[in-house]
Amino acid sequence: MSARSSIKSALLLLRRTQSTKAGGGVWTDFSERASSLKINNDLIKGTLFGKGDTEEGPASLVNKEERLAYHSPIAVDETFEMAYKILEKQAESKYKVINRLKKSLESATSEKDVLAIKNQIDKYLVDAEIENPEVLYNAEFSDPAQLDKSQPVYRQLLKEKWENYDLLVTMQRLEQLHVIPDTLPTLVPKADVKIKFTHNTDDQFSKWVIPGALLPAFAVSEPPTIHIQEFDRVEGKNNLYTVLLVNPDTPDLETNSFTTTLHYGLKNVVLNNVDNSVDISKLLTVGPKVTFKEYIPLTPEKNAPAQRACVWVFRQSKELGDLSEPSENFDIREFVATHGLTPIGAHVWRQKFDRSVPEIRKLYGLGEGRVYEKDRSMDPINL
Repeated sequence: MSARSSIKSALLLLRRTQSTKAGGGVWTDFSERASSLKINNDLIKGTLFGKGDTEEGPASLVNKEERLAYHSPIAVDETFEMAYKILEKQAESKYKVINRLKKSLESATSEKDVLAIKNQIDKYLVDAEIENPEVLYNAEFSDPAQLDKSQPVYRQLLKEKWENYDLLVTMQRLEQLHVIPDTLPTLVPKADVKIKFTHNTDDQFSKWVIPGALLPAFAVSEPPTIHIQEFDRVEGKNNLYTVLLVNPDTPDLETNSFTTTLHYGLKNVVLNNVDNSVDISKLLTVGPKVTFKEYIPLTPEKNAPAQRACVWVFRQSKELGDLSEPSENFDIREFVATHGLTPIGAHVWRQKFDRSVPEIRKLYGLGEGRVYEKDRSMDPINL
């Protein structure tokens, strides 16, 4: 073996046996911090701080060959340890400010002051934890559904991910498919809205629906699970939401055009940062109190164009009373204006006539449906 190879082997062995120490600082103190801010997997945590089995390699690598072949860059442990101490020291200064704000919160009297102080606390909590390696690992590699949404730092990291991809896709589909402005004129998105039909057993239809996806009637035959992730602080029982599912593509033969049909309506739905889904289990409990329009799936008729199932989520300014909205010729814009609703998120999927439509129409008592001519004139009908 050459001298150069011997030196290289010695350096690699040194890298694999060095240990990065972390302890005694605010990021390792969970007496007042939530345990969800730490990595619960001991093997992963040991790898992060250089305390794992050096012969086995990083536990984060699933492939054994990759794990055994891995070697840390030279001096990465010393650099990590130094950076960790600096960032942890900065976090400690943020927590000192947080403690002062918590004391001032105790003496706050007005609701406005309380909200302002809580928002400040959230901001400093994000600043204190945003560089924490354990928090960053959890946010990057853990299942988003398992993250503790009560922690502002996780909501911030989820928001950044959402803004970098899911939000862009959703807004593109809403505009590309003309959900905006065919249903509502615009949207300033504040929440991540996801849709899933959990009654399906086929993986193809049981996962989160990609905005704009074309789905068969059987896949949407039961009410969806609607996930509404707010990124701002949401707490208490006064945070009420309205959810509407509308179809703006219902054929209107009299005008040779289309009208909007209301297919699903929920009101006064209580949600927060953690309890943020409307699903079957919740509907079994509070369904009769919040449902003002029972779910009826879209069932496009034969030779009709593809129809858009548009889901809109609104924040309410007040509790809504009894509602008796007609399904047909539903004016969503008038409904939103009348009840003072603020749109915060939306979703869309599409449907065409398929072999399962007749069965679903029969299940919901919708009759046999109509069959349209494949070629229709765009001229108005002369009566």
